[in-house]
Amino acid sequence: MALYDVKTVWRDTPPVTYQLGIDLGTTYTAAAVYREGRASICALGGRAASIPSVVLLREDETVLTGDAAVRRAITEPERVAREFKRRLGDSTPIIVGGTPYSAEALSARLLRSVVDQVTEREGEAPNQIALCHPANWGQFKIDLLGQAVRLANLDSDKVTFLTEPEAAAISYAAQERVDPGEVVAVYDLGGGTFDAAVLRRTQNGFEIVGKPEGIERLGGIDFDAAVFAHVTRSLDGAIQQLDPDDPAAQAGVARLRADCVDAKEALSSDTDATIPVLLPNVQTDVRITRREFESLIRPSLVDSIEAMRRALRSAGVEPSDVSRVLLVGGSSRVPLIAQLVSSELGRPVAVDAHPKHAIALGAAFAAGGALAQVDPGPATVIDSAPLPDAAPPVPAAAPPMPAAAPVAETPGPAAVIPPTPAPEPPAPAPPVATPPAPTPPTPEPAPPVAAPPTPAPEPIVAAAPAPVQAPPQTVAEIPGAAPAVAASAPSGGNRNVLIGALVGVLAVLGIGGYLIFSGGEGGEDNAAAGATTVAASAETTTTVTVSTTTTEATTTTEAGPSDSDMSASGIAAVSAVAPDLDVTVIDGTLTVEGTVEDENVESDVLAAAGAVVGVNDVQNLLTVLPEDERCGDTVQSIDRWACITEVTYDGTTISATYDFDNAGENLSIGSGYHLHFFSSSVEPATAGAGGDASSGGGSWKVWDTPDTFSASPNELGGLPEKLCVRVATPRHTLENLDSGNCFTIVDNS
Repeated sequence: MALYDVKTVWRDTPPVTYQLGIDLGTTYTAAAVYREGRASICALGGRAASIPSVVLLREDETVLTGDAAVRRAITEPERVAREFKRRLGDSTPIIVGGTPYSAEALSARLLRSVVDQVTEREGEAPNQIALCHPANWGQFKIDLLGQAVRLANLDSDKVTFLTEPEAAAISYAAQERVDPGEVVAVYDLGGGTFDAAVLRRTQNGFEIVGKPEGIERLGGIDFDAAVFAHVTRSLDGAIQQLDPDDPAAQAGVARLRADCVDAKEALSSDTDATIPVLLPNVQTDVRITRREFESLIRPSLVDSIEAMRRALRSAGVEPSDVSRVLLVGGSSRVPLIAQLVSSELGRPVAVDAHPKHAIALGAAFAAGGALAQVDPGPATVIDSAPLPDAAPPVPAAAPPMPAAAPVAETPGPAAVIPPTPAPEPPAPAPPVATPPAPTPPTPEPAPPVAAPPTPAPEPIVAAAPAPVQAPPQTVAEIPGAAPAVAASAPSGGNRNVLIGALVGVLAVLGIGGYLIFSGGEGGEDNAAAGATTVAASAETTTTVTVSTTTTEATTTTEAGPSDSDMSASGIAAVSAVAPDLDVTVIDGTLTVEGTVEDENVESDVLAAAGAVVGVNDVQNLLTVLPEDERCGDTVQSIDRWACITEVTYDGTTISATYDFDNAGENLSIGSGYHLHFFSSSVEPATAGAGGDASSGGGSWKVWDTPDTFSASPNELGGLPEKLCVRVATPRHTLENLDSGNCFTIVDNS
């Protein structure tokens, strides 16, 4: 009977269901569960909550994901797939173990593995799943994500899609109060993509305002590649000399890439890092400083700031209307990002203690239908389980800190970093008026703002608090004098003696006060005489100290502009000459950094920086574009021109973005003007058929698709150092060899 009762209880008790939020990232994947009003991160990996977004397909058809796939990839590199989220929508298959796969098929295997791991841990499958995607994805890519859900054998009716910025905002609202109507901006820099979006709090959650902006190929893996390239340059070609088929070389390079990632992450909390190089042909160390790292990634970060500005303009929102900018994604730990966002937009930034988890947590809330309930009130509702890489939850947000603090190490659920305002000049101490001559009242106890009761008068100047508003002063209320009088005030007859002494002092001050403090004729001699007269008692010495303090405060207000003031003036002056340059001022030295078109612009920028009031010196960290990369007035004065703005190579495809002006006409290969793309290893004159300004005989690729270009290295005769473009006529000749530019290719393979 007892056994029957147990079974009856089990049957009558409904299972404790839960909902699952998944952040399927380019480089890392995280998941969180929502149950009974609380969200917590799931530990998918052995050492960290998130796992690498890596899939390895073994010869026996076993599928490995995450850490296990990364370990096996060292010995089976041809069977591993990485960063396939970037390839979603690309018709070119990804070859894994000799078999072609689509990006959505590989995403399905990773998604299935995550759901299986959570199901095994929780004891049952989730009854609802929220899956996140970049905000700038169109319907085509979202449909492909839905196809990945079906390939993973998940019930499509139980899966909802959510943009990553929405999830980040929901996660933040679970930790900090966000009132309805309040506007927040999300700066989401993950492992492979960047998103910028503006959201408004509603009664039921958040809504995206305007059009989100994004950069498809910008993230932590690009920063990793920049560090690896830095090491490669330092080794003077040693890596290129390795045998690519040598297993020892393959393992050494893989280990070196991992060490570059570790160094990048270390630079978020340290000023330099050392990268060990253990290759068959070289064993050494390469040092990289935070300043060097920041110089490598700063141009890309400037592009992300501009994308955020476009998102704000699209939403019709001024930066001043945004309550704060939320920094999410693992790459947002880089301290330079918080500094740039805060200084460029002038808004405080909020950084989650674990930015990799924010999107998954927000998705879990969304899966649980908790959008309307996300309102923390006095306490947070997030319950983060103890994890190897997670700090314990903190009930309240960390106090505001200066923007220059290393934001990645800030504890607490969300550290709010206000923009660094220009410091206000210290308020001058109130003028010491001539004390009244009548008999003073009985001294009162010291006010609460008084300095510590110390008999000696010397510490009073250093420890005296800021002046406070008070009624008309009596002798006992003079700032600085009151503590000494109150601390040593005797009682009874001794008090009368003290009052008599004070009356004498007042008489002296009444006669000499004007000359001492008004700067009248002979003021310095009289001040000295007054000091000598009152040196007989500690109390009167204190009065003289107050006078000195007042004079110093008045002098301080006449100092030159602060570094913050000069920085603001410098930004305005330099931006009028060349926008998108970085300007900072430290101890009167103005530093200007960025890329300018030519030497004339460089000279104008430095002149504008040197003219800023208060600047003592100008440090020039400008980079002048090579002549073949310039796209200034010389190029844009031509009726038809094109200029490349960015080029990357992912191991299979060269991708570029560009601007052009075809005299107001559309580009057309068949019947009109179009573009010729070619390698920088050939002369521009050979990038067209013979005639006009071109001599012909070279290799080029014709193009008429606006804004973007893509090609394999074989189509350009190999992977060039730079990609070039010129405008071609319908006859495939070039009318003007100056109608375009070249641009360095960033190798992300």
